[in-house]
Amino acid sequence: MVRANETPFFLPNGSYSLFGILHLPDGPAAGAPFVLCHPFGEEKLWTHRVFVSFARQLAADGYPVLRVDYMGNGDSDGHFSASSLATVQSDVRAAVAEVRRRTGAASVNLLGLRFGALVASLVAEDTPDIERLILWSPVVDGARYMQELLRINLTTQMATKKEITHDREAMVAAMQQGRTVNVDGYEMAYPLYSEVSAVKLAAGRKQYRGPCLVANVDKQPGRPVPELDQLSSSYERGTLAFAQEEPFWKEIARFYDQAPNLFQVTREWMRTA
Repeated sequence: MVRANETPFFLPNGSYSLFGILHLPDGPAAGAPFVLCHPFGEEKLWTHRVFVSFARQLAADGYPVLRVDYMGNGDSDGHFSASSLATVQSDVRAAVAEVRRRTGAASVNLLGLRFGALVASLVAEDTPDIERLILWSPVVDGARYMQELLRINLTTQMATKKEITHDREAMVAAMQQGRTVNVDGYEMAYPLYSEVSAVKLAAGRKQYRGPCLVANVDKQPGRPVPELDQLSSSYERGTLAFAQEEPFWKEIARFYDQAPNLFQVTREWMRTA
């Protein structure tokens, strides 16, 4: 149920419209508004309630928050197969412009999870007036992530056909020829596959100079992830923090409607960033 301080609407981005929900605080804004960048495919569905819960928590803390569906996702216009890394970045930039227009804010905070964190990081590199950048369990190696998605297709083939009829090379070739590959019911085309595969998020120093939180979300306390350490170090004001949570972006035994440890780590960092 949409609450009184939550406004659903469509915002234009070129030839299509994106669906968004703006969460507003009950009183004056305590700081710059947030744009939340959701994960890819099924991970978006598994994390939906966590995003809603944190948006409401931020609004209770005094921050306006815009949740938006990328093109071809949720209630937004367009076909998922037409999406690419470029279109998703364009969608986030449109959301940034829209929340600034609706709130009159001079700057915006970006928060992304998994694929959404990769997108938020890229957008922050060339979008002015990003005040804070929060990356929850970001996808760092785009090529490895795309191979993980293709592995889902292979698993589905074995479950439904009892054999592999199209291996990864065949799937990539099909996409190069203009066809799509099904990943958990989402039709992925070559532009998205190739653009994400080219991303090495931790490579090189970042242009973004504001405070950045890189959150290592893991059920095993203290387990190091060198690539997240490297990513955090690539930011001038990067902070690496640990949040003990189950991988709530996957199908797990426990249903997550909140991620309390991750919420606490993020809010504590915000008080000093």
